[in-house]
Amino acid sequence: MQLRQIFSKDIERNINPAVVVSEQDKTTVQTEIEEYVFTSDLIDNLYKFLYEIFNQRNGKTAIWINGYYGSGKSHFIKYVHYCLNKDSSEPAFDHFINNAKDVAGEFSDATPSNILQLKKKAKSDDIHTIMFNIDAVAGMQDRKDKLPTVILNQFNEFRGYNGKNIALAKLVEKHLDKIGKFDEFKKQINEDGNYNWDKDAATLASLKLNDILNVVESLDSSIDRDSLRQKIQSPDDITIEGDLIPEFIEYLEDKSDKFRLLFLVDEVSQYIGSNTNLLLNLQTIIEEVGANCNNKIWFATTAQQSLDQVIDNTEISGEDFGKILGRFETRISLQSQDAAFITKKRILDKNSDGVSKIKTFYDKNKDAIENQFYFSHDLYKGYDDFEAFNLSYPFIPYQFRLISDVFESFSNLEYVIKEVKDNERSVLGITHFTIKEYGDKEVGFIIPFDGFFNAQFRQNLTHTARRIIDRAMSLDDVENDPFAQRVVNTLFMISNLIDSKQITFPANLDNLSMLLMEDPDTNKLELQRNIQKVIEKLQDQNIIREENGQYQFFKEDEIEVANLIQNQTITQEDRLKELHDSIFSGFIPITKKFSYGNSN
Repeated sequence: MQLRQIFSKDIERNINPAVVVSEQDKTTVQTEIEEYVFTSDLIDNLYKFLYEIFNQRNGKTAIWINGYYGSGKSHFIKYVHYCLNKDSSEPAFDHFINNAKDVAGEFSDATPSNILQLKKKAKSDDIHTIMFNIDAVAGMQDRKDKLPTVILNQFNEFRGYNGKNIALAKLVEKHLDKIGKFDEFKKQINEDGNYNWDKDAATLASLKLNDILNVVESLDSSIDRDSLRQKIQSPDDITIEGDLIPEFIEYLEDKSDKFRLLFLVDEVSQYIGSNTNLLLNLQTIIEEVGANCNNKIWFATTAQQSLDQVIDNTEISGEDFGKILGRFETRISLQSQDAAFITKKRILDKNSDGVSKIKTFYDKNKDAIENQFYFSHDLYKGYDDFEAFNLSYPFIPYQFRLISDVFESFSNLEYVIKEVKDNERSVLGITHFTIKEYGDKEVGFIIPFDGFFNAQFRQNLTHTARRIIDRAMSLDDVENDPFAQRVVNTLFMISNLIDSKQITFPANLDNLSMLLMEDPDTNKLELQRNIQKVIEKLQDQNIIREENGQYQFFKEDEIEVANLIQNQTITQEDRLKELHDSIFSGFIPITKKFSYGNSN
């Protein structure tokens, strides 16, 4: 049975490790619901989020979600959206409930029955979401008052109006909508010029404003054409109190107590940065919404930093510091998600035939499996039992920790591009790529650690890293020997771990042999002899050096020195001089000059 046949999902399927909030096609929605991996923390966080939306009554309608780069913030808010959206609510809640049965903590409020109550609320209440990445929609224009403009544009787009020109949306589209002429307006514009108003409104307002005003005037003769033209061409600055909040209040006038509009704003801390005005803008928006919108409008923002850290980056202090914290009463941290566990569940989950096949293999080779791949450290674990084997196979548990450490170390050394970091996204992506590479192997094959050093890994290497490893790969003894190439790849990864990791996982012969094994029956002594031969060749060519039992690659500036030392010719005179300087001169006083009369 081939490895590709043991998994519950096709390993060739498209998996995008980087979730994008704007992607909403049917296939993406289905995949992101079905493949959302719940940990106990995520079960609690999602329940807490949804419970607050339905039950909060004190006007504090803001939620701050923080997590490091690649920790799953975007996927989390998309899953919130899926739970609240009528088209996706059923499968999203069902997946949530099924996982809560198995994953929720012992004292968690996120019981299946409680989640079911939230599901009923989502079904019966009038819930809507506006989800966007603020950097993606804000553009590059540097304006301190941009935040209310961005939010109002998104709100207008949600209402079916233009999402780029606020004056056009408010004074033309909204006005015509109120008097029941908006559909007629769009139809006439589209027919007269063969346009699509919904797509081309902003462009037409710049290029065909006279034609637009003619149509508006034909539908409402009472308009002041010149004033309308001026407002569209030179719009006023948007303010929170004068524009944004009044638009919200007016929109909510006919909405029931069961209405909720939730803004899901992704990467807000990246947008704010150290800009104090933008952060104060956000605080004011949240404060005014809480005071004037009767718990019907909510804001949930994601950030790479905690709210305290974002505030620390600005010049805000004292009373304003506390006021901002108080507006975001609900805070959710995604920092503690287990990237390895999420990767295993999403990529390596087995079907029933797969479980049966690897169980037979495990039972037959149990002792060899548990001893051959054993590493005596809590962070780097082998297979403790069949449950661990089933979860990780055809990888070994410690490989996930180790590849995370490699990403972290390479990022610090600038050996990989900046997007590659120690996080769920990177581990998920490299694992999926690697398993596809080995899909045709038969059950019983263990993917060695150098399997991670594949095309996807190499394409992320920087020029500096490539030059170092390419020196090794260009040697005749390596270029024509696939096993030697495996040794080089593995050694390059673990020899460049940061110092604190090298203490635990040193780049020595024992660890190299463990990382290169492909099955439990490997003759470890023979493997070590073969590795040692490759290492000796690399040392002879000044590619690597040995320090305290560990192997290190020479960096470019060290290579020249090593070559100079190796090529230095030692003469008899050099030896005599060293003998004199190091030994005799220390205890036998030798005078180089002797005075005789007036001469030396």
